[in-house]
Amino acid sequence: MVKIAVVGGHGQVGQGIVRELTSQGHSVVLMGRNVQKMEAFAGLFSPVLEQREVDLTKAVSPETLADLDMVIVCLDQTDTRFIEQCQQSGIDYLDISANSDFLKKVDSLPTPKKSKRVIGVGLAPGITNLAAAAYVQREPAAQTIVIDVLLGIGDRHGEAAVKWTFEQLNRTYVHPQWSPTTENFVYGRKTDFGPSLGTRRSANFDFADQHMLFAADPSRKYATFLGFDQNWLTALLQIIKKAGLAKLFKNPKVLKSLVWFMQRGMVGDRSFVVKVSNGHVEDPKKIVLFGEEEAKMTAEIAVFAANKLLQGTLPNGHYHLTDVTTLSEVLAQLLRLSIPA
Repeated sequence: MVKIAVVGGHGQVGQGIVRELTSQGHSVVLMGRNVQKMEAFAGLFSPVLEQREVDLTKAVSPETLADLDMVIVCLDQTDTRFIEQCQQSGIDYLDISANSDFLKKVDSLPTPKKSKRVIGVGLAPGITNLAAAAYVQREPAAQTIVIDVLLGIGDRHGEAAVKWTFEQLNRTYVHPQWSPTTENFVYGRKTDFGPSLGTRRSANFDFADQHMLFAADPSRKYATFLGFDQNWLTALLQIIKKAGLAKLFKNPKVLKSLVWFMQRGMVGDRSFVVKVSNGHVEDPKKIVLFGEEEAKMTAEIAVFAANKLLQGTLPNGHYHLTDVTTLSEVLAQLLRLSIPA
């Protein structure tokens, strides 16, 4: 039996991963800094799950990792020290991070010789990358590929995900299509998500998928936009950005209030939508994906990728999700994700 550690396994996405892995008979170890939360979650299982306290901002002892076959990380990191340690120990590594700067660092690491490493496992990056790859197969002449991600605010978004999303409004990134330094949520657009949703607003956002896709295929331009199922929220965030008030999201009390609101599901629904197109109003080759409960979907795609590695058919090395599977294969396996008829 393989032993898999889930770092951040007591968080929303992590809990979903742990439940999926244990239901499939895998031996799971919870890892993280919050011992109380880990103990509370581990106690829901019989037998109680093993827990190990680790802080990825500090050195992790080799003994902590000695008996592990795989590590799945569900929290943001700032450096690659832990990944390099896993590689040196021959431990397979999967990462759920959506932080583009961090994933660029991982891409630049030496290729693992004794293990497998997979990044871009989630919604964006992840499902969006698979959809973009499928779109290129449909429309190989396309030079500009636009990815629209629509999130339902009625979904029970995790605390870390909510904070990360709103913190991005005070950060900049480099995009080959726009100015050297681009701010999030300054380029707005409207796009048609189909009969059930109609037209919704979205704005440019620094998801890592566009960077990963451009690095792999610099012959095309990729741009990712984020919106919410409630148009008023997307519009409000754009107004806040234009008014220079995004610094409000640096306030811990404001972030705490946003987390409270986004976790209550008082308005909106629990769905999400991904649309890949050439960015025009009409695009007969567009791909539109519908799903429910983004955190659970992320957990399912992570476990799916983990099982692909455990099959032993992939050689050791560094992979993106698009190297491991295809959109059609994922659609056949994940009932939470579908293409509308």
